[in-house]
Amino acid sequence: MSSVRIAVIAGDGIGPDLISQVEKVSNTLNRKYNSGIEFSSFPYSADYYIKSGISIPDEFIHEVGHNFDAILLGPLGDPRIADMKHAREIIYKLRNRLSLTMSVHPVKLFQSWLTTQKDIESKRVDYLVIKEIFESTIASSEQIFNKDKESALILQSNVFTNKNIRNFIQVAFDYIHKMNRTKVCFIDQGLKFRHSQLAWNSAISEIREKYPEITIANKYINAAIKDLLVNPDEYDVFLSTAENGDVISAISSVTMGGYGLSYSIEINPELISVYRIMQASSTKLAGSNTINPFGAFLALQQILFDLGFTQESTSITDALMANFSNHWVTIDMGGIMGTEELTDYICDHIKTN
Repeated sequence: MSSVRIAVIAGDGIGPDLISQVEKVSNTLNRKYNSGIEFSSFPYSADYYIKSGISIPDEFIHEVGHNFDAILLGPLGDPRIADMKHAREIIYKLRNRLSLTMSVHPVKLFQSWLTTQKDIESKRVDYLVIKEIFESTIASSEQIFNKDKESALILQSNVFTNKNIRNFIQVAFDYIHKMNRTKVCFIDQGLKFRHSQLAWNSAISEIREKYPEITIANKYINAAIKDLLVNPDEYDVFLSTAENGDVISAISSVTMGGYGLSYSIEINPELISVYRIMQASSTKLAGSNTINPFGAFLALQQILFDLGFTQESTSITDALMANFSNHWVTIDMGGIMGTEELTDYICDHIKTN
């Protein structure tokens, strides 16, 4: 029997609640298909940081890529840590030490009634937001001089290297090809970043020649936002730096029905991927039975799909679609279902179909 080993970092606030629902679904799949889905939980969170002063141990990061098939990461953030140092360190250490080159945010409008955007209900929305997350976030820097004075000076900078840009473009095009996507929109750096714009465009022009089936167009971020709000069905893949990609992802989450449906994949194709539940930690809602678990279920579905557990992945998708068709959703999506009750419906559908 094959198995899938998932390292789980539940995170803060509603994170443990979300993970407990995901475990129910995985246990149901194990009983039906003898799937061998194994969860190993790790305590890295605000509580752990407050008690130990450590956000995430180096030993965990060193071993996780060799001992597990995937990492499932819950929401991070806690008001007891005002600067969210623990959250930044967990995310950045994972990216840096595991060489996570890119983030993929799958965007799909599963049912027309889920979106709050006007005039797109009849359109087929299904695209990927792929952004560079290694240098875009880790190599950025910020300095302030003469703090709290009228003469205060703030310097912010980003560092890009040709080597990393080309590595990202290569990994991204490999992924786009693997996913059978053919139309890419690159969010251009713009004229105010002339040198980085030239470096990005040069790398894309060179690497795209290996993929004749993929077409590429360039757009500035403001034009892309305007078009995305009106014609999201015209897009297949967005390719971007982290900063511009975050803007596209934020709009896209609204398009598909809210952050409760959103997850992302931070990828090192040679080692391991981190599947992130994109909701806020919402610490005041922890234990309230009102949280939306759909994004967490979709993250599990994606893990299983990526690791070749097609039957289990399809079972989750079918169960989610049944819930959407019946409008069985949580309060944030206009429904009346509690978190526990919704998970029970998902599990019952998996058992009986």
